[in-house]
Amino acid sequence: MAAAALAYKCMEVAYMRVIYSSHNSASRDRHELQTALQIVPLGESPSSSASDVDNVNNSTTAEKCALPKGVSSPQVAGTHVISARNRPYFVRLLNFAQDVNFAMEASRKSRIAFAAANSSSGEGKHAEGVSSIKKALDFNFHDVEGLLRLVRLAMEAINR
Repeated sequence: MAAAALAYKCMEVAYMRVIYSSHNSASRDRHELQTALQIVPLGESPSSSASDVDNVNNSTTAEKCALPKGVSSPQVAGTHVISARNRPYFVRLLNFAQDVNFAMEASRKSRIAFAAANSSSGEGKHAEGVSSIKKALDFNFHDVEGLLRLVRLAMEAINR
């Protein structure tokens, strides 16, 4: 289970690197879709009048303010058609969301595998290996070389 925890951590880091590199593109796509669907992001007033600002801040009228006439609310059941020109934005955002889900799932699985390895290792028997694994799991995704070094050290400690 210890090796599985490290493998899942590597998967998490790989997906986090993909997410990190595609975040700006996803933000642009979200903005394009909001513009195409004529949705004003909450927190931004469509004009500078005090009543509009009050409407955006009022939770009961925020939906009315955010969705202009002709655009249905997400809470309303019905058929939603994606125009051909907006489809690439949706596809990229869905792919981005999928990568985020994969990263979170890998993170969750690495913690579960670590907990299983930690509980089955026994007291003091594999303390060095558990400590090495914990260091690798707590490492961030920005320094891949550093993570790989910690994974190698943890694998060596596990195999002793």
